[in-house]
Amino acid sequence: MGKRNYNWDFWKFIAAIGVILVHAPYKGNLGAVLSSVGVLGVSFFYLISGYACYGEPEKMCPKIRKRLLRNGIITVLATAWALAFSYYAMKMDNLDIMWKMTLKKPVTWVRMILLGDLEFFYGSHLWFMFALIYCYVIFYFLVRFRLRKVIYVLTPIFLLARIVVETYVNSYSVSWHWSANALIGGLPMMLLGYVIADKKEKLIKIPTWILITGIVLSAGAVFAAMCFKVGKLNVFQPFNILCSSLILITGAKKPEWSIIKPISYLGRKDSLYIYLFHFYIIMVMYEVMYGMHLSSKVIEWQLPLAVIIVSIVVARIFSMLVDLVKQPFTLKKKKAAKSGQ
Repeated sequence: MGKRNYNWDFWKFIAAIGVILVHAPYKGNLGAVLSSVGVLGVSFFYLISGYACYGEPEKMCPKIRKRLLRNGIITVLATAWALAFSYYAMKMDNLDIMWKMTLKKPVTWVRMILLGDLEFFYGSHLWFMFALIYCYVIFYFLVRFRLRKVIYVLTPIFLLARIVVETYVNSYSVSWHWSANALIGGLPMMLLGYVIADKKEKLIKIPTWILITGIVLSAGAVFAAMCFKVGKLNVFQPFNILCSSLILITGAKKPEWSIIKPISYLGRKDSLYIYLFHFYIIMVMYEVMYGMHLSSKVIEWQLPLAVIIVSIVVARIFSMLVDLVKQPFTLKKKKAAKSGQ
């Protein structure tokens, strides 16, 4: 993928903030519109992951293995944190026995490993990480065995499945696990991202004004669909796919574009950490505000903004600590590269 894509980095940050507004939403149509940014954001993250899997097997397979290892380690650590956090929280409410009993059930481990279902352990957002790992495994074999034609066959099938299942889930309030998984939530968008990368040279020839107009119109359609149903149906999903795809293509065409450079920096360095930590910050901030005896109306309007600010700060601090730990290894690699030359 070469040089840094400041355009995509900017949208990664916006996407991460949007996810916060899914889990700590404002009320009414304002909340529906702002939370739809998070829905777009999840699609965008998977699109980028699929786009980054495009290339010759000799070069791409080692990269996919490296991403698998990195995301696997992050997921294990995030799961351990969710278990520790939930145990402490439940122990405070004298529910630690229930926590232990739930963890002992085989079905709990099956749901955690196969579906990334950590809802009981305050880690429902981690489905994204589990799904991403499974998608990378699938893509490794697709790329390894040069199954490009298979990807083109699978893409429309899985996109249609995503549209149908997401529409059903969001229209009839059934369990979110039906759509938040590798096969529906992740793989369709990664397949589409790969196809966009394969057709990049043709797609970036689309005039910029058409791409931007398409983003604005499709985003408007997403916002409208989130606020107003067609009968009983929530039909935002096709527009969600279109809008996130156009953002990806625009970034491929104009990688140097960045509305605010510091935001691009935060998107590159901190968006994943914002995503991983925000769920727990929501719970902590709610307890803090509740302990301050604020009215429910005040909490309702102040909580989302407070969570956004604290999540950015926590993610920035954590990112700096990670860089500090990685620094000796980075210097060692640079020295090895220089000596090799």
